[in-house]
Amino acid sequence: MAIRDVFFPLLNYPEPTDAAAIDTVVDLAENLSKPCDNSGTHRQIRTRISALVLETEIEAGLYFEGAHAGEFLATEARKSAANAKELANTFEKIAMDRPVLTKCRIEQRNPYESLRLLVEEARIHHMTVLPVRRDDSYHQDIAERLIFESGRPVLIFPERPVRRLATSFANVAVAWDGSRPAARAVGDAMAFLRRASHVRIFSATDDKPMPSAARGREIAQQLTSEGVDAIYEEVKKTDRHTIGSFIENYVADHNCDLLVMGAYGHSKLREFILGGATRSVLMNPPGWVMLSH
Repeated sequence: MAIRDVFFPLLNYPEPTDAAAIDTVVDLAENLSKPCDNSGTHRQIRTRISALVLETEIEAGLYFEGAHAGEFLATEARKSAANAKELANTFEKIAMDRPVLTKCRIEQRNPYESLRLLVEEARIHHMTVLPVRRDDSYHQDIAERLIFESGRPVLIFPERPVRRLATSFANVAVAWDGSRPAARAVGDAMAFLRRASHVRIFSATDDKPMPSAARGREIAQQLTSEGVDAIYEEVKKTDRHTIGSFIENYVADHNCDLLVMGAYGHSKLREFILGGATRSVLMNPPGWVMLSH
């Protein structure tokens, strides 16, 4: 399935989403609107970006409390409303005259209601694109909820990347361990894999027992039969690397534009525990990362 409908949450408080991150998403959507080949036999179908600006409701006890809370709350509420309007205007200005379809609306919610709204909204779109602020627990919570509860793939990227992000995904890496989430990720990423110039499917050895990891070679063969230039390789992970740093180094060493991986998590004593690789990527994405569960 081609990805023609992208959900784009815009967060306004305490700091609004950077304008550069908005521009990055519009660039990506513009690239997705292009035909998969240059033969001219396929007409261009413009990708739609559905932006949802969250105007955070400021409540006592949520961020602060004290004798002067009333005055401070009023000031912060005005700040939240102004940020939301500015975000909507920035998005519309950046997307103006670009070959993409857009719609944008502002919704006022408290942080807890915001999470539920984002999940419900994500379920009716092909994919969610979310900029993630490094080591920001609120951004990570949103990404986690979207990944595990929306039933749709989530494409994350660092809001303030240390290197320029690609606007098209020519070189794609797929982290493979033979699991259900990994298989789901490959299926969800097919729109990107078919467009890629080269796909590297890799497994980390010496990390955990993966008797089904060898299926990665068969996945590569299947993709090749569909016209995708794909290879499979097993790469030894040394003790000096966590699984997160191993994946990050692999992506950097091979100049990958996009990392595709399954997301892992389980409940234990009412606490949701993320897998090591998933946690690392959510805290500090190495670039574009498509996660599926």
